Amino acid sequence: MSYPLETDWAPALADATRHFINLLQIDTTNPPGNERLAAQYIANVLAQHDIESVILESAPRRANLITRLKGDGSLPPILLMGHLDVVMAEPDKWSHPPFSGHKDEEGVIFGRGATDMKQTVTAALATLLLIKQNFHDRGQLPKRDVIFLALADEETGGAYGARWMAENHADIFADAEFALNEGGGIAAEINGVRYMTIQAGEKGTSRFWLRARGTPGHGSVPMPNAGIVRLAGAVQCLGSTWLPVHMTATTRRFLEVLSNTQKGESALFFRQLLHSEDPGAVMDTATLDPTMQRNLNAILRNTAMPTILRSGGQLNVIPDVAEAGIDGRLLPGQSRDDFEREIRAALGPDSADLEIEWATAQPAIALEAELEGPLLDVIREVMAERAPGTHLLPNLVTGGTDAKAIAPLGVKVFGFSPHPADDLHIFERAHAHDERLHEQSFHYCVRTTYEIVEKVITRDA
Repeated sequence: MSYPLETDWAPALADATRHFINLLQIDTTNPPGNERLAAQYIANVLAQHDIESVILESAPRRANLITRLKGDGSLPPILLMGHLDVVMAEPDKWSHPPFSGHKDEEGVIFGRGATDMKQTVTAALATLLLIKQNFHDRGQLPKRDVIFLALADEETGGAYGARWMAENHADIFADAEFALNEGGGIAAEINGVRYMTIQAGEKGTSRFWLRARGTPGHGSVPMPNAGIVRLAGAVQCLGSTWLPVHMTATTRRFLEVLSNTQKGESALFFRQLLHSEDPGAVMDTATLDPTMQRNLNAILRNTAMPTILRSGGQLNVIPDVAEAGIDGRLLPGQSRDDFEREIRAALGPDSADLEIEWATAQPAIALEAELEGPLLDVIREVMAERAPGTHLLPNLVTGGTDAKAIAPLGVKVFGFSPHPADDLHIFERAHAHDERLHEQSFHYCVRTTYEIVEKVITRDA
């Protein structure tokens, strides 16, 4: 049998679009999640194509689905993974109901999860169906198994999803060599040059409460050393001060691509940032778009952003304690001790007595995968055909994904759910009102995902 196989894309994409809309119509808002309905829908579709799957519930209605299409065993499996849950939506602020799966006359499909990440889950489902059709139904086995893992609970940390699966059922998927996940395949344009991100790493979390104490008293007599006043100064400091720069391997690759593809002053800036002995000083004098500057600073440093304030209960009483919740994010290679030293240094000696109480016993790990190997080779090859003139841009995401639970098992997880190079606002629509995706962008995601997987499972390592 010769490869690539010819696929009749018109019916395949029509079926995929139908499954996408049907999944968008299933309310998997987390909390409470209720991913069982979506998992059962996928199981039914797979069964219609004689593909067996298993639904594993971590709690009532908190469901994870797994299935595997066997290869000949000559190479380790590839894992396609994605989450079924979505964040909450405010229906009164949407043009169409968030769980309607409405497709307008221009082909735009609306729904919570349209870009995070039911489009990716559906692309994986469609890929599995096509692998079954193009290989197994023709009496052929590819070189690798294809595992599909549809997970619960990513949006609130994965305790009922990826973490639970890793702790209780790792044996049924941890033999995968690598995985395709969310977090990349997002188009960007800088000074007229087009890029598509591929996620090779993500920051870890180390959240904490910052607490200041003082003497309580009557609100009519100001007390400059009151805990609430001192905390306010510390919050202002953390919210407006960048911590020291740490250059990770992924960020170096990111800057190398930009310095080699940008022109003039932009290229010079990225080269200076990459090679400077004081990259923090380079960033301090940068004249970038404000959004890009914030994002670039966030991938270069540990961050400590205040998100919650708590103090007092009556307007005329000075409280004895004030505290702030801080969303701490750590770069790969950074420890909690490193982080605390940076926080203390930023706050200065006058705040040395402020308490830090960590929200969890251990920080959530930061990840970084080497951008080499057969999957990366195939992605580069396919994207050269599917998006000519678009540069692959390795990135370290500042948030987190289910990769945190899967990568420690030895699976190399890469975020790459490809969308067209001219669809430049995928990330901005995730979690937003009127979350939506054009049908053509969805079709691109399906076709490109399939082509990547087909090449990976049919060629030698």
